Amino acid sequence: MIECSELPIREIKRAELQWERRLHRKTGTDINRAGLGQMLQEVREVENISSQDIKGLASRIKRRKHADANDLIKLSYGFQQSAENISEFVRITGAINVIVKEFTGNDSDLQQLAGECLCNLTLGEEVCCERVVTFAGTYLITFLENLNNRVLNNICIWTLQNIIASGPKAMKAIHSKGIVASLQRLLAEAPDSELLDEVLLTLELMLDYEDSCLSKAFILTRMLPEVLTKPCRLNGLKLLYKCLKLTNFETLDNHIAQLVVDRCVENLVPVAEKKDPSSYHVTIILCVRILANLIALSESCLEKLINECVNGRISFCDLFQFCSNDGQDRVCREMLWLFGNIYKSASKQQMNRFLEHDNFTKNLAVPRVLLLD
Repeated sequence: MIECSELPIREIKRAELQWERRLHRKTGTDINRAGLGQMLQEVREVENISSQDIKGLASRIKRRKHADANDLIKLSYGFQQSAENISEFVRITGAINVIVKEFTGNDSDLQQLAGECLCNLTLGEEVCCERVVTFAGTYLITFLENLNNRVLNNICIWTLQNIIASGPKAMKAIHSKGIVASLQRLLAEAPDSELLDEVLLTLELMLDYEDSCLSKAFILTRMLPEVLTKPCRLNGLKLLYKCLKLTNFETLDNHIAQLVVDRCVENLVPVAEKKDPSSYHVTIILCVRILANLIALSESCLEKLINECVNGRISFCDLFQFCSNDGQDRVCREMLWLFGNIYKSASKQQMNRFLEHDNFTKNLAVPRVLLLD
């Protein structure tokens, strides 16, 4: 099995979220500003927050046992600007309790702002994430399941993703709060929406810790069958690949395995139809790796895949040509591995049926760089 070179998901996700939240917060506050002079002053205040400013804000809200909207906005911006600001805030014992108090209060505006504070606080080191779990972990999970408040749903799941990605200690801490059961319910109940994508990503991040929190039995009996009921989307495919990789591409029964083959073909069909492999680079690689491993292990999966080709649903030879013409050498290398597994696993009769519709032994224009490997 060829290993997948994983991207630094935590770093990319955090950078994207930081930028998006900063733009969102500016847009929201700009709407309520009275004039240019006031606006410029407020921009300077929130874009140049020092560790001393954070220390002062933390001490003040601790003393007052309350944080107003301006306090929360400044803290949220301050946490985005530097890890030092986050560390300074965490050192003030009792300050985080005030943020959590506003997060669990009845004022919806303050609740959202406090949630953003907690989310940006988890951009710090793992110890900061552990503190957030200690004081707000249960609330984050509870509010996540309230599907009537989409803004709060997003804030909670972004925060949980930061916590999970920060390290094993924070991961174990949030696991002890019952996050797995919550995510499992959301996976089953969340509508086909952005929230479902975030749930899939969160579960994928948890699988980075292999089976330390999600057992192989849980993956096989609960996650795999549920993921296969969801619409085709990249996050679902990534989660599917990680689930199978952790179980060594074994499934509970042939029916589940054949559903996986069907899901991979469903993801590849749009690539072949649009003839635009560059836009589906990750999708093709993940599908090919899943299929290559499954057909090497299961005769029923091989038969299922050959039937898909015979029925004209997918042509791997054509897909290879699209990728080759588009300069997708890495994808072509993965597909050659798939062809090799088909050739080694198929019986003579199966091979003849396959070659009648997908004759890769004659029709492939292999990129020169691969011929030199």
